[in-house]
Amino acid sequence: MVDKPVDMTNSLKAAQEPFATSLSMARASASLAWSIAVRCTAPQDQLRVRCLGDADIARPIGQLEQGEILLWLAAVSPSRDVAAGEPGTLSIERAAKVLDAGEIDRMGRFLHVEDRMSYLAAHAGVRLMLGRLVGQRAEALRFQPSEHGKPMLVAAPVEIDFSLSHARGAVAVAAAGMPIGVDIESLREIADMDSVCEIVLAAEEREVLRNAPAALRSRLFLRYWTLKEALLKAAALGFTIAPNTVIIDAGPSPAVLSVPAALGSAAHWRLIAPAI
Repeated sequence: MVDKPVDMTNSLKAAQEPFATSLSMARASASLAWSIAVRCTAPQDQLRVRCLGDADIARPIGQLEQGEILLWLAAVSPSRDVAAGEPGTLSIERAAKVLDAGEIDRMGRFLHVEDRMSYLAAHAGVRLMLGRLVGQRAEALRFQPSEHGKPMLVAAPVEIDFSLSHARGAVAVAAAGMPIGVDIESLREIADMDSVCEIVLAAEEREVLRNAPAALRSRLFLRYWTLKEALLKAAALGFTIAPNTVIIDAGPSPAVLSVPAALGSAAHWRLIAPAI
């Protein structure tokens, strides 16, 4: 059998087409649950989120101001579904150029192309954002994991923390001058809600969920989930802390009510998430 020749023209064209589109916070909230957690002593009203509208961070970002959080939210689609030239888009070629060999290898381990593309967008996005923040080339940045696996920037000239999250079809990247975590999930119906809630939610949170309108329960659960995962990412402890030991008010202005001693004082945690 003779192998069919690869059409290099079409392959190159596909690589140059956009596959990720930046989202405003309002637009993202229509189909995604996303949350940010930071550890600080500043009051909640002194925190400010600056949502970046350009995936390639083409314009200079400037220095982070006190209490400022940089956020990039993006939808990830097959390149044919994203219009070329649309503002705030990122091409596969541009994204792949900034990843290192280890990242390329880990991306290749995902079975589904949608998951590979979300990984690519998130890891390229964090490099592009941090490169502009610290004045280095995105592809030259080096990372090392913390004790519990949170990626940390090596030899950064400024104090900066960052976090990234990717779900199928969506990514979130955040950075700040304080410990930060971000998480994102596509809005969907949660199967086997009761058993999952036992793992994620404390008893009082499960009661709130049971009393919520049936049509909102999956969305409320995802709000709890993303808030808790963002907080555990910010703490750089991951799931060494059981999520159901963190107690959160997931109302319109989310707040941390109680945390295990390993997470410090609940009064030093701030949560940001869109209203539902």
